[in-house]
Amino acid sequence: MRRDGSAPSRHSTGGRSGNARAVVHLRRNRCARAAAFERDGATARVAQYDKPNGALVQRSEYGIGLTEGGAGSVFTALTQNGADAGVIRQTNSGMLETPAAAFTPRIVSVRLGDREITCRWLPRTRIFGFTGRRSFIVHEDADGDLIYTAYDFPAAAAAQPIDLSENGQTTTFSVEVRGGEETMGPDGASFVFPVPGTAISYRIEIRPDRSAELIVAGEPTQSEPLVAYQQGEGAE
Repeated sequence: MRRDGSAPSRHSTGGRSGNARAVVHLRRNRCARAAAFERDGATARVAQYDKPNGALVQRSEYGIGLTEGGAGSVFTALTQNGADAGVIRQTNSGMLETPAAAFTPRIVSVRLGDREITCRWLPRTRIFGFTGRRSFIVHEDADGDLIYTAYDFPAAAAAQPIDLSENGQTTTFSVEVRGGEETMGPDGASFVFPVPGTAISYRIEIRPDRSAELIVAGEPTQSEPLVAYQQGEGAE
C-alpha cells in the first residue's frame, strides 16, 4: 500500500529505457529467456535476452497479422516477409477466474518460428521487468498488499513451472517479500520491500523519464538498471 494509506493509481508505461510495451519471460525445456516486445503500428519488434547472464541474444522484427478468437483465447499472428513466423496466444480477460485481476494482458504462450514457449503471468501485476541478473514481478494480493517476487537468472534452468490461483502461471521463485510500500512524487514512483529481520531491502525506482532501476540494499548495495519493464493497469 502507499505510505499515505490511499489506494494506488495504476497506469501503463514501460520498456527498454521506458519504451517497450510488453515484457514476457519465456521458458522452453531448460532453455529460458526474457523478451521485450514493442509494437509500432503493424510491426512488432522483439528483443530476446539469455539466462543466466542477461545478454542480448537476438533482435527480430515481425509483421502483426490477423487476430482470431477461440476457446477463451485470442491468437495474434506474426509474419516475416509475408510468411507465417509465429503467434501470440493471450487469454480473454473475461475467461479468467478473476477478470478484474488482469492488470496486464495474460500472455499464455508465444511461438517464434518453430519454438513454442510458455510465459509468466501473475494476477494484479503492478510492475513486470528484468535486469541483467534477474526478472521480477511486483503484484498485489487480493487485499491490495504488495508482493515482490524475483527469479534469479542463474537459477532459471532448474526452475519448475507452477500454476497458481487466479490463473497465475510462473516458475519457482528465488526471493519473495511481502508487505511492500509504494510512494509517488515529483521524482517518480518507488516500491520498497524490506526483508524482515535483516538489513536487506529491494527497491524499484521509476523516474519521470521512464528510466528505472532495481536497488538491492544490503552488504553490499547494488543497483541494476532495468533492461525492460511493463506497468500494469487496473481494471476500471
